[in-house]
Amino acid sequence: MKNPQYTDPTFKQLFAEIDPEIANTFTVEQLEAIKKGLTSRARTRHSLDIRVSVPIPGIRFYLVLLAGSERRSKVRLRSERGLYPFWTPGNILFVIGFLIILSICSYTIFSSVLSSLTPISSSYYPTSIPWIEDKSECEHTSRIWHDGKCWDSEHSPNF
Repeated sequence: MKNPQYTDPTFKQLFAEIDPEIANTFTVEQLEAIKKGLTSRARTRHSLDIRVSVPIPGIRFYLVLLAGSERRSKVRLRSERGLYPFWTPGNILFVIGFLIILSICSYTIFSSVLSSLTPISSSYYPTSIPWIEDKSECEHTSRIWHDGKCWDSEHSPNF
C-alpha cells in the first residue's frame, strides 16, 4: 500500500489480504473511495452486545449474542438467510439445550415462589406416636394414652 496514512484497523486488515503488487496500483482517489465505503459500513454498537470466550478444555469456543434495531435492507436479509440458515444441526441442538435449561430454571423459580406464597398451616391434628409403646412413657411426655396408643394432640403437619 503506497499511502501509510490509513490507520483504520478494518482498512489495514483488508489490504493485508490483497496481493502487494495489486495494492500498490491503487490511486489515492481509489484508496479514499475504499476508506469511505468501509467507514459507511462501520459497525455501530448494538443495544445488546455480549461476546464471551467459553473456557472448555481442549475446545476453542466462543459465544456472541447481539441484538438491536434492524438496519439491514430486505435484499441483504434475503441473501443472508441463504448464507446463514437458522435451522442447522448445531443451532437446533443449541435451541433445544437452551429451552431445557430455561424450563428447568423456570420450574425451580416458580415452585420456590409458589411454596413461599402457600400459607403454613397453624392447625394442629392429633396423631399417634408409634415409638412410644407404654402408658407411663406417654404420660411422661405430656401426651394422652388412649386405645393402647400414645396420642399427641398438638401435632403440626409442617413437622
